[in-house]
Amino acid sequence: MTLSKISMRYPPFDRDRTNPARLDIIECVVRSSPNLIKSIEIGDVSSWHAHWKPLEHEYDGDIRNIDVSTEPGEIIISKRRGWFIKPDPLHRFSRKILPFGVFAIFSALILQAVFGNQLGKIPILGNILGTPIAIGPLDYPAILFIAFPLFIVPILLRIVSNLRDIRMQRKLNSQPLEDMRLGVSYNKENIILKINHCPPNFIPHRARVVVGMLVPERKELLDVVNRETGGQPPPGLSTPTPVFLVALGESDGSSVGESVPMALDNAGSLLLEPLRVSDSGSWVNVTPGESEVRLFEPEVVWPGSIYSPLFSIHWEVQIIGKKITQSKEKHDEDVYIGWSQEIIVPHRDENISIPDMPLSAVRDLDPIGKWPV
Repeated sequence: MTLSKISMRYPPFDRDRTNPARLDIIECVVRSSPNLIKSIEIGDVSSWHAHWKPLEHEYDGDIRNIDVSTEPGEIIISKRRGWFIKPDPLHRFSRKILPFGVFAIFSALILQAVFGNQLGKIPILGNILGTPIAIGPLDYPAILFIAFPLFIVPILLRIVSNLRDIRMQRKLNSQPLEDMRLGVSYNKENIILKINHCPPNFIPHRARVVVGMLVPERKELLDVVNRETGGQPPPGLSTPTPVFLVALGESDGSSVGESVPMALDNAGSLLLEPLRVSDSGSWVNVTPGESEVRLFEPEVVWPGSIYSPLFSIHWEVQIIGKKITQSKEKHDEDVYIGWSQEIIVPHRDENISIPDMPLSAVRDLDPIGKWPV
């Protein structure tokens, strides 16, 4: 058994509004199998990063024993393997315009509180801004009625997009697809994907390899920083919430925001959570009836498959295409859908160094990012 040091500043869901330099680095020394991995450096220590380095000197401090495996557990397989839908594009649009709506409503409140009656003296717009709007027995500032639509529109768009996603899930669950059966062989040059079984009503279009890091387990993170499970969480974690009240992936308090569209059920069928830290190979065309497809790894060399409570490297194959449904009202109704499945990549013989941690657009709620035409 060898000792290794883990240094990590894993990005939270809302990382765009978080300064990594202000978050404490999580560090610990762990005991693992001797020849399992080499030195791994993903990202720079001054920013988001995850490092695993074997210790070259004696260590007398606290040592954590963690389970490290090259194969994913049942929980990971249940979340990452299966069919997944293409989220409604309104999710992305509504998230982009929501900050402007919040800015508009707060600006209106501040202007009304500071200037008040002086708004009526503004040239041209004074008659509009200075005249209150009466609703029932109360008068309301006119400026709020200008800013409020900008604030409520993205919320309404999110409601519409979630309803459309739920409708899509119900539609697919009413006529479920058979599972795909894939075989993957790996060598140092490429990955050969063998499609052993493809449902007859699914037409694959593209395939690619995706590699990334899974979210560290909340309990393990709290143990490392000596925090109690029910106590105040460290920066970057929120208070855990019941899974049946929020979107999937938030029950451990590590998302701090919706990470996937609204699920039809608690199992989260047909939803695939984007990997916050991820990289991918180029898309490869898949011809219907083709049994073997050559896939490409990302340009940057990544470590092989590693699964542990703190540090996990996950590889998977994503295949996207269309499901063809036959209905009396509409003939040949196409539905965009994808299949995801984990693959096991052997460990590298050399040390791994990735200067910048590649971050995905998780706020778009789409595991693909931009679906190719």
